Amino acid sequence: MLHKITKMIAVAGVALSASFASAQETVRIAHSTESFAFLPLFAAVTSGAFEDAGVTPEIIRAGSGSKTVAALVGRSADIAVGSTASVLFARKEGLDLRMVSGLVTQYSSSIVYSKEWAESKGVTADSSYEDMLTAMRGARIATSGPGGGDHIIRYFAGEAGLDPDSDLTIVYLGKDIGVYQAAIEEGRIDGISLSAPTPQIAVRERDAVFAFNTGAGEVEALDGFLYIVATARGDWIDDNPELAQKVMQGFENGLEQIRNPETTNDTRDSVYAQYYSDVEKDLFDDIWSQFAAGTPESATITRDAIMRVVEFTNAFETDNPIDPAAVEGSFIQ
Repeated sequence: MLHKITKMIAVAGVALSASFASAQETVRIAHSTESFAFLPLFAAVTSGAFEDAGVTPEIIRAGSGSKTVAALVGRSADIAVGSTASVLFARKEGLDLRMVSGLVTQYSSSIVYSKEWAESKGVTADSSYEDMLTAMRGARIATSGPGGGDHIIRYFAGEAGLDPDSDLTIVYLGKDIGVYQAAIEEGRIDGISLSAPTPQIAVRERDAVFAFNTGAGEVEALDGFLYIVATARGDWIDDNPELAQKVMQGFENGLEQIRNPETTNDTRDSVYAQYYSDVEKDLFDDIWSQFAAGTPESATITRDAIMRVVEFTNAFETDNPIDPAAVEGSFIQ
């Protein structure tokens, strides 16, 4: 009798598992690289946050932001994770893309000064915001190219009353982290404007000094900036409204895994093991703690948040501004 009952329980368990599996719907989610800007996506993947919402994620590494958008538009992905500005530029071209979840609400690119530059300008990690602005004059600050890192240099130059094209030098060095570390060590640049981990490595290994740690939310004027979003095609949302809601819930679950003190360390370690094992663990832990402190309370997107991105971006993209009309219908509330 006991054997029969045990067998019945096992059969029931298999049936329940099969039923659960059939209820899970696969969603293809594209992102560009293992940038730290995508920690919320990786947290949702490794913690089972999507499965808890009834979704099985299929992750696609596209290789760049433009390829991520292309994957979404070309229907090889259902969801794209990338910058808010890239979605708005795509909508400007007539593409019906809609943002479903706000994942990062801090401007990811931060600026550090080299040890030598900071010393020559008399600034330290404890110096005031105003002193850090003053120290920008004459600096050679490196970033990957046009885009977020360039925009934030120009933003702070404006805050300092400087002309970014004549009062300092913006140097484009591409995406290789090692190039920046060598350039700052050899004195070929005076600062770096990039997202984690490049600035943090410069601080730890080259004694660089954080001038503006925007990624950690330390610049009040940029706190809450809607930087990274999850986006879907309008027709996909219209055809799959319930599935879209499940995806949104999955991202909410992932953010909660980061915010919650009871789960954040386990989530951190699982993300590290799957995506960042080539990074020093204590460096990763430091970046995670900074990121967790600025994690949004909700993935809900508002019109005001998007308009803030439009206004910021258009201050620098004067030849190709985002059309404010692109905001209407651009997000799911």
